[in-house]
Amino acid sequence: MEIRELEAFVKIASEKNFTRAAEELSLTQPAVTRQIAALERELRTRLLDRLGRRVELTAAGAALLPYAAEMLRLADEARRAVGDVAQGVSGHLSVGASSTAATYLLPPLLRRFREEHPGVEMSVHTGASARVAEMVMTNAVDMAVVMGFRARPGMQIVTLAEYANVVVTYPDHPLAREKRGLTVSALKNIPLILMQPETSLRAQVDALFAEAGVAPTVSMELDNVEAIKKMIEARLGTSLLPRLAVESEVADGRLAALTLREAPAARQQISAIHRADKYQSAALRAFVTLLTSELGAEDEAALISSIDA
Repeated sequence: MEIRELEAFVKIASEKNFTRAAEELSLTQPAVTRQIAALERELRTRLLDRLGRRVELTAAGAALLPYAAEMLRLADEARRAVGDVAQGVSGHLSVGASSTAATYLLPPLLRRFREEHPGVEMSVHTGASARVAEMVMTNAVDMAVVMGFRARPGMQIVTLAEYANVVVTYPDHPLAREKRGLTVSALKNIPLILMQPETSLRAQVDALFAEAGVAPTVSMELDNVEAIKKMIEARLGTSLLPRLAVESEVADGRLAALTLREAPAARQQISAIHRADKYQSAALRAFVTLLTSELGAEDEAALISSIDA
C-alpha cells in the first residue's frame, strides 16, 4: 500500500465524493480513481461503493479506514521527526483554540512565536472547547489551548494558568458598588446575559449557581463573549465572564468587573492539550514552552499529566 493511495482513500471516505476528494488533494479525478483501483487490486476486495455521485465505504473499507488514518498520521510524524533533526524548529504547526483563548489570549503569543520561529508555518482553528478537543483527538490539529477543560483518556494536558470568572455589569449598576466582591446569592433575580448552553463557559456558570444553590434568571443567551459585552454596555443585563475578556473595557470605564467570594468554581484552568501518543515535534515543544513561560507556569514538567489510553 502506498501513501498516496491511502491519502486518496481517506479523503474519499471523508468527502464521500471522488470529485471533491480530487480537488482537496489537488489531483484530477482519473488520478484518484486509479489510486483507489490500485489499492483495491492489492487488497483484492472492493473498498468503496459508488452510489451515483455519492460514495460509501464497504465493510472492508470501513475496516481499513482507522488503519489507513493511523498510517498517514505516523507517516506525517516520521517526516516531522526527520525534519526536526535536519532543520531544527521548522515545518508546520496546527493549533486549535477555544473562542475565548483565540480572542483574548493567543494573538500576542502567536505573534511572538512567529517572530522567534519564522521557519514554522502556523494555522489556527477555533471553536467551542468540546469541538476543539475533538479536533485534537482526530489529529486535525497538533494541539489546542482551551479553557476549563475536563481530562479525557488519550489526552495529555499542560496546565498553563488559572483565570477567574467575574461578574460583569455596567458601571452605575447597583451591583458595581460592592467593592469587596459578591456572593453568587447576590445575583438571585438579577437578569443575566449568558453564553448558549453546551459551551464550556455556560457549563462553568451553571456549576457556580448549582454550587451556591441559586437558580439563575437568564434573560438572554448569545453565542459569543463580544456580543455579551455589547449588550451589557447597552445596559441590557449582567453576566459572568472570564476576567481576561473584559480587561480593556474595565480599564476604559465602560464595564465593571466584580470578584466572586466563596465561589471555588469561579476559578478555571487554561490548558494546552494534545494526544498522548502524538509525536512532539520541535515546533510543538517550542510553542508549549512559550505558553508555559508567558502564562506563568513555574515548572513545566510538574504540570504535565498523562491520562492512560
